[in-house]
Amino acid sequence: LHTGKYPALNCFDYIHLPFSPASWIDYGNISVVENWWKEKGLVSAMWHWNVPANSAETGKYAFYWGSRPEETLFDITKINDSSSEEYQRMMADIDKVSGYLKLLRDKQIPVIWRPLHEAAGNMGAYPGGTAWFWWGAGGAEPFKKLWRLMFDRMTHHHGLDNLIWVWTSQMTDAGWYPGDDYVDMVGRDIYNESGTATIKNDFTTLQERYPDKPSALSECGSVAKIPDQWNAGAKWVWFMPWYDYDRTVDSGSEAFQLSTHQHADAAWWKDAFDTDYVLTRDEMPDLK
Repeated sequence: LHTGKYPALNCFDYIHLPFSPASWIDYGNISVVENWWKEKGLVSAMWHWNVPANSAETGKYAFYWGSRPEETLFDITKINDSSSEEYQRMMADIDKVSGYLKLLRDKQIPVIWRPLHEAAGNMGAYPGGTAWFWWGAGGAEPFKKLWRLMFDRMTHHHGLDNLIWVWTSQMTDAGWYPGDDYVDMVGRDIYNESGTATIKNDFTTLQERYPDKPSALSECGSVAKIPDQWNAGAKWVWFMPWYDYDRTVDSGSEAFQLSTHQHADAAWWKDAFDTDYVLTRDEMPDLK
């Protein structure tokens, strides 16, 4: 609308997996993703993994844990107990999302796959730091076990050879890294950082810790302009600003026409698209 171009990458979220298929959400309908790929766009996917509250309030779902622990008692440490309700739920959900990812594999659509993101939350950043999601609430070891189990289940059991696995670092979580054999690239989620020093430092740290893995700005919002980051030395392989629901929910609304945005306004996008090293969808090679 404001730049006349589409970004090269579009990210989708399996956040509503427990409710699909339904009249309002059906991940079996891959037409939007397929059309994006047909137009030479790259496909990314993440998974805000909703689980039952596992409490007296049956039927309640939540994806936050650390910052809002009252929402779910789901215990990731039960990944070590194959007879537990939690283990069986985790395996069932992994199998269900794998079924939807197979639809993309069968269309030969590669997916930049970013599950279990921001696992450590702000643990280690300061005393009393907590995980933000249930998959990080048990600490590094059960998280890594879940990651590796998911990787093995999807790769070897379901044959999902179309996934590019992205692990998201919180910078204080070197001990949470699942291992080189289970990760293709590393990501960093950055919000509310208008200067380039911290961003450059994060990029450099990731490059030093994981020298064989590309580094991506896997989520961002209200951050320094991409050319400023690039000139400072933070040369991410891709970037993804978070969406502004109020702006984008209705393409026919007056709000949709506005150039302002909660995370990345029109001027920010134009500035990025004007650089030689940022590819828009129309500039992408045909990867089919």
